Amino acid sequence: MYQNGAEREAGLVEQLVAPVLRARSEEARTRATEKLRELAALSAQLHGALLEARLRDLLRP
Repeated sequence: MYQNGAEREAGLVEQLVAPVLRARSEEARTRATEKLRELAALSAQLHGALLEARLRDLLRP
């Protein structure tokens, strides 16, 4: 389940940075790397927030 989710998420991020990677320049690769890191961090934050919200729902009477 976690592997599948990670692969789908990586595929989405890949679609977002693919146009930059096609440029094949070092500058483009640097920009793509920065974007990948930024998107990974945002994705982790979103995942954490969604999980916390769901777990809070479970504790509600």
